[in-house]
Amino acid sequence: MANSDKDILITPSKNQSALPSISFVGQGNVPIDLNVLDSNNLSFEGTAGQLFSITNNLSSGNIFSVNDISGVPSIAVNANGRIDIARYNGNVNIGSNSNATDKTLCVTGNMALTTKDSNPAEIHFYDGGTNTGNGVLRLGFDGPSQSGNTEYLFLKDASGTAHWSMTQAGAIGIRNTNPRTRLHLIGEHTTTQFRMTLPSANNGGGTGEINMQMWVSEGGRTWDAGGIGMNVSNYNTASYPSSLPNSDNGYFPRLNSNIGSAYIRFIPNGGRIEFSTRENNGTSYREQIHMRYGCIGVNRVPQNSTDKIYVYNGDINIEGGKYKLNGQEFTTLPTQNDTTRGAYLVSDGGDGAFWAYPGNNATSAPLTGFRYRSIITHGYIAGGYKGSQPWRSVNKTWHATDTTYYCGEQLDRAAAYTDGTWSDYNAYVHGVTNSYQGNSSQTSSYNLHTGILRAQGDSRFSQYNYGYEGDNNNTGIGYNVTGGWAMNVGRNDSGCATNQKGQAGYITGGGNSATNKLHFPTEIMYTTTNSGDSNDFVAGVGMENKAYFSWRGGSQKYMNFSNDSFTNQNFAGSNRGWCKALPSKYGHFYIGTSNNNTTPMRKVRGSDGAALSNFNRARRCGEENWEMGQDWGYKMGDYNGQQNNHVEKWTYSNDAISTLGSSARPKGHYGQSSAACSSAAASVTATRP
Repeated sequence: MANSDKDILITPSKNQSALPSISFVGQGNVPIDLNVLDSNNLSFEGTAGQLFSITNNLSSGNIFSVNDISGVPSIAVNANGRIDIARYNGNVNIGSNSNATDKTLCVTGNMALTTKDSNPAEIHFYDGGTNTGNGVLRLGFDGPSQSGNTEYLFLKDASGTAHWSMTQAGAIGIRNTNPRTRLHLIGEHTTTQFRMTLPSANNGGGTGEINMQMWVSEGGRTWDAGGIGMNVSNYNTASYPSSLPNSDNGYFPRLNSNIGSAYIRFIPNGGRIEFSTRENNGTSYREQIHMRYGCIGVNRVPQNSTDKIYVYNGDINIEGGKYKLNGQEFTTLPTQNDTTRGAYLVSDGGDGAFWAYPGNNATSAPLTGFRYRSIITHGYIAGGYKGSQPWRSVNKTWHATDTTYYCGEQLDRAAAYTDGTWSDYNAYVHGVTNSYQGNSSQTSSYNLHTGILRAQGDSRFSQYNYGYEGDNNNTGIGYNVTGGWAMNVGRNDSGCATNQKGQAGYITGGGNSATNKLHFPTEIMYTTTNSGDSNDFVAGVGMENKAYFSWRGGSQKYMNFSNDSFTNQNFAGSNRGWCKALPSKYGHFYIGTSNNNTTPMRKVRGSDGAALSNFNRARRCGEENWEMGQDWGYKMGDYNGQQNNHVEKWTYSNDAISTLGSSARPKGHYGQSSAACSSAAASVTATRP
């Protein structure tokens, strides 16, 4: 190995089988030979084999190649202009990098791809060694100067369908080449969905995989709605690699069955939002909260735009806070039970509120006055007749619902032309007899809470001719005692009036001018001031401080409850006792001002008998059965040529009259007139057996 070894040896090999060659020898005496092959190719060869070759064939095949030691080209230049690098074996490492690579191509530094003409720059991905045509997937760039400039960077399949694209402005489209937001996804009816997942391994809570999902167009439900939820999917629990449809929970199944789910649906068709939850055990509360018309509905979609919170078939419970109305605290109602039935709710200032009924104790005084001493909730009609048949029936009407129930044949004697009085607890029908137009001193009584008869047989069960020890009750009370409920004289179609505040009932006329007074607390009948008129067919009515009576003979009088005195006063025009009177707690009563089966009516002030108004009712009638109420009263049948069950509701505040249907009519017979009515407060009647 010396400089003397350096040489270039040319061997022509003319007329020899050996190849012509030029041998290049350096100081190391390891020559490289340039051989001219029989094919006229030039082959540069080292001691281990061919290094590269050049051919003079410019029409096909490789015209230049750099080979490995086995002669396999590592770089080859083909006549068609193609350059092959490591086509048959090995890896390519480009750039300044001293590290070896195990990848087929490794580039250290920048790499440039550019579009040409109207064609995008693309990288194609193939499968199974194929490397021609469109790749199974291809990543490309279509510059803004090219056609289709909405997709600057894209990922397409072999058919050209864009699965992903990004514009120069940074908008990303999923199956969308023209995104209009930063992320814009287009899909089919059951696959337009987006999911974010916290894997089970990353969930420190130990509840498994957690997913949030969004969807548009709901499989199995709607075409035009969408939603978002936790641990929930719509229609498919998975769409790739294959669809897994699931109809559980109305096509909103859970993705992880170990925990519950919560989701919101947005339904633009009709404009509403629905909220749903599901318990860990699978119990579903699907679509139980709704928003529509600017309102919230629970268990049902809001029905209008005025009920801002609408709860269907459920309760509202406020705990640890306050419910306010117009900024003011809205307090709960006091306890309600049978005792408070029909009572008025009264504010007690800073002490809250209470139910106003007799006997109730409150920090401040309850409502006072005649109207509020008790709150009438129901009433009864007893007796009456049709044709020449008297009745023993009793019917009960609940005023809140305008509903009448048949209580059965509760009177111990039938009563035709009759009238009655009532206390806070019991009702009394006076002049009962088992005949049409019969004269009787008997009284029948029934319980105002139950409508059941209280005694059977003679109502004079405590006779007046008794002995006594100690005080003389007859002298002490100052009245002539009859005893029991019976009157001291027989009557037919007498006039009755109830003193509600004084708890006494008055009966006069009907064939005798004597006036009986039933003291309700002791249930003893007395005789009091004579009315001076014995005519029958008497219309009587009791108000707050006075009673008014009108007889068939034309006489009309009022009686002061304070001293039981009678005074003449025409308060009802030409009334002759056939048309009866409806009392009220509003300071007035109504009474007909003509003969039987007529239309003229008068509204009369109870304090002085003055006429407030005169009017004609639409329907002719007489012998009405008037039942007093708290804010309205009832006409429970009448005579208009025949006895009937026609019912009207009379509202005291505006004098409105409305005809009611079958549910309000008396039951048990085909009509009655000249019956006895009574009224009661359930909060009061419930306090006694």
